[in-house]
Parts: sequence; structure tokens; C-alpha cells
Amino acid sequence: MNNRIKTISAATLLFLLSFAAVPDARAGFDPATRGTSDQIQACVAEMGKHLDYGNAARVVHWISDLDQRNLVEMEFKITTSVYLDDSEEAATTYSASCVTGTMGDLVKFRLDDQKVVRLG
Repeated sequence: MNNRIKTISAATLLFLLSFAAVPDARAGFDPATRGTSDQIQACVAEMGKHLDYGNAARVVHWISDLDQRNLVEMEFKITTSVYLDDSEEAATTYSASCVTGTMGDLVKFRLDDQKVVRLG
């Protein structure tokens, strides 16, 4: 009987200690170091070179499509909305397509000519 209590106590103690030793699952996770962040940043930077945000109060970039074309190239379609004030409706909306390599280098960039401009 005494051996059974010792066995249960030892098993319980090991079980509880295993929870103390488990590291936090989020430890070391940084969203900026995710696999596609370099490519996205390269595309957004290229958009900034071609677009005039003027006196925008807020600029929002949305990844509307993502396509792994092959082992080294990834295609992004990004929709950019420019807000001039605190309104809910964007003053201008742009659409761009970027193809990037594995290290974030820009292979191809296209900014759609069709921009939606809302006045007022």
C-alpha cells in the first residue's frame, strides 16, 4: 500500500513539474520575421515610390491575394486605401501587383491605372 502511494505521488509530481518546464508557445515569435514580411515590405515600399499620399490621415494596405508561383517567386495583390480624414470611406483606392523573389527582391511590379477616386 505504501508503494502505491509513493508511485502515485511521484507520478503526480513529475506531471506537475512537466507543466512548469514547458516554455511559452509564443516565446520568440515576432510577426515581423514571418516568411513573407520582406516581400510584402518590398512591394509596399515600391508603391510608396509611385503613389502620392499627399495629406493623407491614414493609409491602409490590404493583401487581397497571395500566390506562390514557384519555389522562389511569390505574387502579391495589394489594395491600398487612402483616407483624408477620420471618415469610414477611402478618398482614393489603388491596386498593385508585385512579384518578389525569396530574399524580398522585387522581380515585377504593376500599379493598376484604374484608381477609384471619391470626392467629398
